[in-house]
Amino acid sequence: MSGTQARIGGRLSFGGALCTVRYVGPVESTRGDWLGVEWDEPSRGKHDGCHKGVSASPTAASFIRPSRPSDPPVSLLEALKNKYASTSAQDIAATANEIHISGKTVEEVGFEKIRRQLAELQELRVVVLDGACIATVDSNLDQQNLKIIELDLSRNLFEHWYEFIVVCNSLHSLQSLRLDGNTFSQPQGPFENDESHGPYGRLKDLSLNNLGFLQESTTGKTGNLSWESIRNFTAIFPSLTTLSLASNNLTDIMLPLNTMLLAKLDLSSNAITALEHICPLTALPNLQTLSLRANPLTSLSSSPDKGTIFPKLKHLDLTSTLLPTLSSLNPIPTSFPQLTSLLTNHTPLTTYPSASLHTIARLATLTDLNYSHITPPERQNAELYYLSQISKQLAAATDDAEERQVLKEHPRWKQLCNLHGEPTITRTKDAATPGAGTLAARMTEFIFRIRKQDLYAARQHAQSIDGHSGATTAQEDSSADALVVEKRKLIPRTVDVYRLKGIVGQLFGIRPLSVKLVWETEEWDPVGEGDGGWSVSEDGSDEERVERKEERREGVSWVRREMELVDGTREVGFFVEGKVARVRVEVR
Repeated sequence: MSGTQARIGGRLSFGGALCTVRYVGPVESTRGDWLGVEWDEPSRGKHDGCHKGVSASPTAASFIRPSRPSDPPVSLLEALKNKYASTSAQDIAATANEIHISGKTVEEVGFEKIRRQLAELQELRVVVLDGACIATVDSNLDQQNLKIIELDLSRNLFEHWYEFIVVCNSLHSLQSLRLDGNTFSQPQGPFENDESHGPYGRLKDLSLNNLGFLQESTTGKTGNLSWESIRNFTAIFPSLTTLSLASNNLTDIMLPLNTMLLAKLDLSSNAITALEHICPLTALPNLQTLSLRANPLTSLSSSPDKGTIFPKLKHLDLTSTLLPTLSSLNPIPTSFPQLTSLLTNHTPLTTYPSASLHTIARLATLTDLNYSHITPPERQNAELYYLSQISKQLAAATDDAEERQVLKEHPRWKQLCNLHGEPTITRTKDAATPGAGTLAARMTEFIFRIRKQDLYAARQHAQSIDGHSGATTAQEDSSADALVVEKRKLIPRTVDVYRLKGIVGQLFGIRPLSVKLVWETEEWDPVGEGDGGWSVSEDGSDEERVERKEERREGVSWVRREMELVDGTREVGFFVEGKVARVRVEVR
């Protein structure tokens, strides 16, 4: 094209980059007219579209001369032929018999058939026309006898929803349709009241990710995709089983969908902050998979009057949400009574010690956590560990109110006690109440152990850097034949990990930040042997295995559970429990 004919609200493409026209007219201190365009990809623009009072868009934009040629828009059939049938039938016939290679004539075998198959659009089943500059749908599309089953029309130049109605009305075999990244006008009125089409009972899979539209195409005023628009459009597809609505800035769902067969719904990367904001979706009787990935979700609770219950949902994706504590998972058994699979990666929950054990123990119906299958021994071990942690909290409670609060945070306490027996609890208020608030009550005896060869190597490294080397103590001399060096010290659990490493550095005469501290708990895990159990490394020499206590019970190997004390300002009491803590010192 020699130039670009554009109007406010029109869709254009320049070098495959889609944009919407937001301004047409002069710009101060320049000659001639300009087009102010808002790019679909915000990072493409170099400014916000403002120049001396003239604005193209509040987001990343550019001013472009109308003389700049844009990518020519095409119809759906033109795009289909350009990509899948660029060789005409006449061209095929002209070269069907022979070809020439290096001056010699050779017989062409098989190529004619291949080209003919490509030219036969009626044989296509899966069609991808993403970014093909399609602006319209041909009125005679239904006469082409196309048998397309899966169609991708993402990132094109459509401006009206109704174009997609024509597509669905013309492709009688269509089962999957992707419309991601399109920007178009808001539909006029509910589709279900339009007698010129459907319903389209064949479509099973619909993707409407990252959509946008113009509320007022004459002024270029933009708006977020409304839930009402989604609801009206999807209502004409009564057989939908999969629906994707990611990246549409959805915040609050006010009305239910009318697709009663829907089994899988993707709401990733929206703006949903609480489960109760999607309460109307509980009306979907067959919903089994729900993705809330990358939403700013902080709560799974719902108000009693709403009763947010998904009766058949089995798979829930909470990856990259903002659920703050492990107790945030407590509403799951009520809201998702049939849940079997859960994803919680990249959330604040995973920063807690033994987060996976707590999650498994809190959710009785769970069979898969973060793509890992939960075996019966793993579940039993998690529930026993969880019981021990609740017992410690109950033992530390100073009055009945604190006990009730502990039990409220752990609603499975009674059920787990019935399954595994109630642990014996020695309550602080009954046993050591007089000294409960003293410094001694907050002290833990740390037993630090380091391999002797690592200790000497660390000292030599420190000496080579700053001339510092620790003196060998009499205790170390007396254990000259031992593989490890051991130090003991009473330390308040209120010191942070950085300070604890400083103490270790002083005890052993090494640089504090060159070490890794690993707390060896009193809990034991089964060693994985290809049966899906907890994975424990078997690498290393005999010296390295000195500190990895291993036992074999009833034919199953068990290894002591370990936890690294991660660098930071958290108190060591956040990690370490009890009056005695064995900590292995490793040199980085």
